[in-house]
Amino acid sequence: MDDLGTLSPVNVREVWAGESRDFTPWLAENADQLGEALGMDLIHEQTEAAVGRYSADLVFREVSTDRFVVVENMFDPTDHDHLGKLITYAAGLEASYAVLLSPEFREEHRSALSWLNSISADDFGFFGVVLEAWRIGDSLPAPRLRVAVKPDNWGRSVRAAHVNSEPSERKRTYQRFWDEFLPAFRNRYPGWTRAVAPRKASWMTFPSSRSGLRYSAAFCRSDGRSRLRAEAYIDTGDTETTKAAFDDLHLRKQQIEEAVGENLEWDRIDDRRRSRVSLYFPEEIQVTDEERWPEALPWLVEAMGRMRDAFNPALQELQA
Repeated sequence: MDDLGTLSPVNVREVWAGESRDFTPWLAENADQLGEALGMDLIHEQTEAAVGRYSADLVFREVSTDRFVVVENMFDPTDHDHLGKLITYAAGLEASYAVLLSPEFREEHRSALSWLNSISADDFGFFGVVLEAWRIGDSLPAPRLRVAVKPDNWGRSVRAAHVNSEPSERKRTYQRFWDEFLPAFRNRYPGWTRAVAPRKASWMTFPSSRSGLRYSAAFCRSDGRSRLRAEAYIDTGDTETTKAAFDDLHLRKQQIEEAVGENLEWDRIDDRRRSRVSLYFPEEIQVTDEERWPEALPWLVEAMGRMRDAFNPALQELQA
């Protein structure tokens, strides 16, 4: 073919004149691009977050776990100074994930991040992300974030099994369940989540169109029974506004339940900050009932979609 363009690299300084003045604000507004690279659903929390006498460039929150992700940017090749700052910021902010972002990674810093991953506890990790920009012919430059270093989650699962076999066995079962759920979920609802790593916990959480409400899939105990549910999880960070949001949605109860196609369980949880609205799998089930996964997995995928399709119009009405 003669009509193909040529892909050529662009110096990042031609795209963003300055790292702190131009690139950091751009990344804060484009958390989805970093989330796509890391396989996480991210929400921007803070820019220039104070840590002692210094400040971390960016702090994000992972939707699924509420864990912090701290990012240290640089436009030059990696150096000891920025790597040390990244570790300091991660410790000071109690972040679960730390990201060093640079156009060029020196081998010693790749090795250092890999070593940090090898000695880190489960559900903590370090990423090295290469910042690139490309264009085709005379097109506008397009940014690309390419992961060069990431945690070795599989290796950690093996090590954990030797430390405490009983809890780890259940965690591995959760991980296998979500490992089957996530591809089906992403395929059924493209663009809903960027999460690619299955959790070793009883739940996974996914974003909604409104801050303060998320959609969760969870194994739980309800009324003394082992259950599986799809839920709208409401938590604005403040009890008063959380309960107000729940009450606003409850006023639309008939509209929402008609859209779902069945009755929901509305739980205001007055003694806690959070509230939830749940749709339950018809029968009791635990994650260890693996012979029932072929029945539970498609139900959960469809139930999550029904919940989102029912709640999103109500959320849009409230935003309006």
